[in-house]
Amino acid sequence: MNVANLQLEGMLLAFTAVLRSLVNSGALSEAELKAALAQAEQTGLGDKQRCEQLSPSQRDSLAFAARFLSIATRADSGMRPFSDVAREVGRTT
Repeated sequence: MNVANLQLEGMLLAFTAVLRSLVNSGALSEAELKAALAQAEQTGLGDKQRCEQLSPSQRDSLAFAARFLSIATRADSGMRPFSDVAREVGRTT
């Protein structure tokens, strides 16, 4: 496996933990987090000219981090392995 992919997996898991801590401490509400991640995804996909040059799988790749964090930080689940969340991202897109 590509080392860069492993680094990105670790970064997403670490960021998940930080976001969960912010919500748990009350510094960030669930609604604010959900809105911020939705905005991040839309910003990534909002450049129509660029997105027209990308394949559907490349567009999904561009949105993956926001989608991953959206699922991984839901209040109804604890910390989950990267592969479990990634599978769920794949099923919901």
